[in-house]
Amino acid sequence: KGSETHSKAKQWLYVYPEDSHELLKLLTTFITEYLIEQVVAGAQLLQIFESHCSCLNYDLFMKYCFPYLKQISRGVKDGLAKRQCPCVPLIIFAKDAHYVLDELTQIGYDVVGLDWTINHKQIRSLSEKSSVTLQGNLDPCALYAPKQDLEKLVKHMLEQFGTKRYIANLGHGIYPDVSIENVQLFIETVHRLSKQMINKSQ
Repeated sequence: KGSETHSKAKQWLYVYPEDSHELLKLLTTFITEYLIEQVVAGAQLLQIFESHCSCLNYDLFMKYCFPYLKQISRGVKDGLAKRQCPCVPLIIFAKDAHYVLDELTQIGYDVVGLDWTINHKQIRSLSEKSSVTLQGNLDPCALYAPKQDLEKLVKHMLEQFGTKRYIANLGHGIYPDVSIENVQLFIETVHRLSKQMINKSQ
């Protein structure tokens, strides 16, 4: 069954480190092969999720996540080259990974997704120091807000990220009871304000 703490899984990292690495190596191999086949079948973009960074600290992430996320990006690119398939953009979205964002920009992914907890100083730092594209990071619950408030929140988000090397998105998945009208408003507001920002900068 599921767990909020993932204590049983984390127990393995401390008690069975070698077995944990063996399992992660197997998963990395299968995930890489699966992603390659997705592109061969027509996928135009790949996004890799690491959803439980809040359960780890820096040392555990760097030991048990970082090397395998890096292997996946390299393995997909190498595998596609061997199959003579053009590489597609690769996105890494690691939720609650505020403590390893700099590291995530250095492992071969084209886009780094950011959740809604990332602050403007971190966004600015990433934009200045790395050449990756950033994606995010509106709180999904913002889509429940009244129209005028939602527009203000989108405007604030765009002002933080700017219009270069940026993909406007939510900071996580959309909730099923959000109104379609608010989703449409979010998209239309992003388009409208982005155009205005680009025109002003020219």
